[in-house]
Amino acid sequence: MKKFLFTVFTKLEYVDYFLVIVLWAIGAVATICGIPWITLGIVVMHATELVTIGLKAGIKGGESIPYSIAMCMMFGFTWWVPLKMKTNQVTFD
Repeated sequence: MKKFLFTVFTKLEYVDYFLVIVLWAIGAVATICGIPWITLGIVVMHATELVTIGLKAGIKGGESIPYSIAMCMMFGFTWWVPLKMKTNQVTFD
């Protein structure tokens, strides 16, 4: 099941990026309307991912630290899951 999910995220990488951008846009509109919870939720989730796995995955994948931070904070797991698959950082036991 884990391999299936990782493969799906890798195959749909650009669709995932588009959907995350849409979510950020919805969060921005909601924040302007006085409801910041969507944006705050995204920031907290992505910051947690950055600290726990995103930065390590980026460095092991050959990406720079600033690039890894920017991509993880913008796209979260939709960035680092395909990166880990492409750079063989994932083992399926």
